[in-house]
Amino acid sequence: MSDHPALAWRRAGLMEVTGHRAGDPLVFPADLTGAADRMIDALRLMAPDRCCLPQSGAALLGERARLLCLERNGRQSANGSCHLFRAKGGWIAVNLARPDDMDMMPAWLQQEAGSQEQIAAAIAVQDPCKLEARGREMGLPVACPGTPADMPADRLPPTRYGNKDEARRPPLVVDLSTLWAGPLAGSLLAMMGADVVKVESQGRPDAARSGNAAFFDLLNAAKKSISLDFSTISGRDALLKLIEAADIVIESARPRALEQLGIFAEQILQKHPGKVWLAISAYGRQGAAANWVGFGDDAAMAAGSGWAMHSAWQEMLFAGDAIADPLAGLSGACAAWQSWRQGGGELLSVSLAGTIATILRDDEPAGDRTRAEQWQALAIADTEPLYPLRDAPCRAAPVGQDTHAVMSALLASAC
Repeated sequence: MSDHPALAWRRAGLMEVTGHRAGDPLVFPADLTGAADRMIDALRLMAPDRCCLPQSGAALLGERARLLCLERNGRQSANGSCHLFRAKGGWIAVNLARPDDMDMMPAWLQQEAGSQEQIAAAIAVQDPCKLEARGREMGLPVACPGTPADMPADRLPPTRYGNKDEARRPPLVVDLSTLWAGPLAGSLLAMMGADVVKVESQGRPDAARSGNAAFFDLLNAAKKSISLDFSTISGRDALLKLIEAADIVIESARPRALEQLGIFAEQILQKHPGKVWLAISAYGRQGAAANWVGFGDDAAMAAGSGWAMHSAWQEMLFAGDAIADPLAGLSGACAAWQSWRQGGGELLSVSLAGTIATILRDDEPAGDRTRAEQWQALAIADTEPLYPLRDAPCRAAPVGQDTHAVMSALLASAC
């Protein structure tokens, strides 16, 4: 059973990353924690061994912030990379998460902007909608705060490519994803009994490896590690063989990233009935949105998290720590496992923004000030300890540790 949303938000450590640093920690005025708990419950109902799964979905939403000792920053995300800037007639979230993002600011803003002060001054006199459109064309993770109604559902109806009889053996999962949402989905499938192989590029391994080791271990400890050189024909051939052998594929890149390697999800699903393809992205795989870049904080802002905070607290603020990431990971794991059990043959699209928007739409009073104040009082008065942090069962495998063993076994089985 879930704790009350206000109590769960506090006990997950999320109040410490919501609100202004000099002000009171705040609850989020919608039931995100209950949604996380319900998704863990759904996995538990399907699990061969329920004891292997986390006890609390809500706790997953706050564990990175607690491991990294993050603090609330108001209009700057807890991890420091995403900023809310006031524009001419509105706001825009700008996530400078990658080394090259700052270098692109002058071209995006069409004037010199080498510091946060210069960026803020340039944005203040420009139309946020035009900035958003230009930024997305350039591949920048930018988003104007939206409402839940602005986003499509978190999962479009899956495209079916022919299934198999209900699966009985543990599935092979090829996890091509990076950072948080996709790796979390993969780790949950490993807890469900799947054999999960993490595949990384030799040139660009998962950037999360250079982050907090304890958090990386939580998401990747139960996986074998393969490293391939995607710039070579042999590396691309090996990747294709892995994908063709998989029961479930997890990827978190824009579609064109794999297409540039000659890998097309739809073609593979047509050729191999029963496979499940889980595509986790910022805004889905439909139309222009398929190529928009986004991370957990800016995608949540686009989907309505800032709207909810403003409705409740009269301020546009970030809530939690990249909150769309763990929720999309949970949603993706549920969808992939259910699809595999039912015979697969599906392309599943789960988006960070759509996941948040769907939860907010389902919680009809989201953002209600009276309810928010009641929840805030409950949370402030709560004295129960925070949820216990998980321990990884072991260290994550070094990059590429299992490449030879996995590929040799794959070739042997093909013969």
